Amino acid sequence: MHDGQNLLILGAASLAASAISACFSVGGGYVLFGALTWIMPLPTAIAMQSVLSFGSLVSRTHAFWAEIDWTIVRNFTAGTLVGVGAGLWLFARTPERVLAVLLGLLLFVLAWAPAIRWRGRAGASYFGVGIAHAVVSTLFGLGAILQPVLLRSSLARTAIVGTFATCIILLETIRTLGYAATGFSYAAWWPEILVATVTGLAGTYLGKRMVPVISEDHFRFVMRLFITLLGLRFVQKGLA
Repeated sequence: MHDGQNLLILGAASLAASAISACFSVGGGYVLFGALTWIMPLPTAIAMQSVLSFGSLVSRTHAFWAEIDWTIVRNFTAGTLVGVGAGLWLFARTPERVLAVLLGLLLFVLAWAPAIRWRGRAGASYFGVGIAHAVVSTLFGLGAILQPVLLRSSLARTAIVGTFATCIILLETIRTLGYAATGFSYAAWWPEILVATVTGLAGTYLGKRMVPVISEDHFRFVMRLFITLLGLRFVQKGLA
């Protein structure tokens, strides 16, 4: 892929995604994933999503280190060790068109499903969240489980950002090793990894200092529309 236009698109998306995640706690992953699927085949984008988000995740972990809930991190990570294996098994056996349709339907659910009240504690319940999130994220590139759970917890916004980033960077490390073990060559994509890492680091520190220009409710509505359009695109692609 390594042409300048696509690298520029990737860098801009990574910068924006990191800034959004640091400022609003949610939404950045969808922006980056949308850009990846625009410039890469879907299976490649799913595998690359794990490593291209490292810069953003590392910087968020560092920026909010003091706020991290380590009990949640430990239990979630233990669950992901089970979930990634199951997700890789499904990923290797799901045709790309079926994957696209299922991903589109998942995005519709994420955008419009009513909120589920979460009463779990940072113990065994987050082990189950880790399994479910890892299966979904390994198969589709987007986890969709941990973030809504944390947003409905009693954690402060900064604690959510730091805890989420730490959980996901450990998951993404396991996912990346899994994709590599099944034959995906990350070395061939080193320019994309370098660009996304640098812009992801910059975006997090920019987002941490941003003053939101819209309310959180308005932001969530805009993201809901964006996720819906992204889902429509995947369904259309899978059925075409």
